Amino acid sequence: MLAARQVEKHFGGVRALNGVDVDLAGGELLGLIGPNGSGKTTLVNCLSGVHLPDAGTVEFEGRDITRWSRPRRARAGMSRTFQNLRLFGQLSVGENIEAGSFTGRADGGRDRTLEQLKGFGLTTRERSRATDLSYGLQRRVELARAVAGSPRLLLLDEPAAGLSEVERDRLQANLIEIRDRLGCAILVIDHDMPFILGLCERLLVLHEGSLIYSGKPADAIVDQGVVEAYLGAPAEERRA
Repeated sequence: MLAARQVEKHFGGVRALNGVDVDLAGGELLGLIGPNGSGKTTLVNCLSGVHLPDAGTVEFEGRDITRWSRPRRARAGMSRTFQNLRLFGQLSVGENIEAGSFTGRADGGRDRTLEQLKGFGLTTRERSRATDLSYGLQRRVELARAVAGSPRLLLLDEPAAGLSEVERDRLQANLIEIRDRLGCAILVIDHDMPFILGLCERLLVLHEGSLIYSGKPADAIVDQGVVEAYLGAPAEERRA
C-alpha cells in the first residue's frame, strides 16, 4: 500500500532523515519507535505531506505522491493524528467528527458521525465542546475524526501519550477494530513499549535519521543495535 524509498529530509545543517525506506502492506499494523530526535515525526510528516522530502519518493497504492498536497493525500485515503492535540476547540465533539467525515474517501454526513460517536463511546458527549473534555477523551475524539473519512492508511503520532493504562488498553482494542472493519493499514509512533508490542505485527526503529531495524517486535527488544540505541544498555546486560 505504501512504499517510501530513500527518503531524506534536512533542516539547515541537520539531516533529520538519511535515506529511509518504508513498506506498509494493506491491513498491516506497523510500529515506529526510536529515541527522541531520531526522525520519527519527520518521517510521518514526509509521508503525509506536512513536509516534502529533499530526496527520495513516496508511493501510495501504486501512485507517486511525493509532491502531492495534504488535501490530495487525504482525498486519496490517507489520514493522521498529531503528537499534540489539534481539535477544533470551539466546536462540539460531533462537529469535530463530522468535519473529518468530509476529508477522506467516504461521503460525509450525519450517519458517518453517528457511527464514530457510537464506536468510540462518545454518544453522550456529542454536544460537549471538544476542549471541555478530559485529555483521554480528547484523544478519542481526535482518532474518531481521523477515522470518519474511512481512510486506507492511518498515521498516528503518539496516540497513547498521556493516557492511563485503562485508556491505552481501550485504544489498542479500538485500533485493532478499526483495522479489521476498514481493512486499512495503520502506522503508529509511540514510546510505550508494552502498548506497541501488544498492538503491532512489525516494528521499525529509527536512530539519528537512519533505519536500524525492521522486523518482529519481540525480536527488537533483544537486538543489540536497538537495545543500545533506544533502550539504553548493551544487549548482554539486558539479557542478564
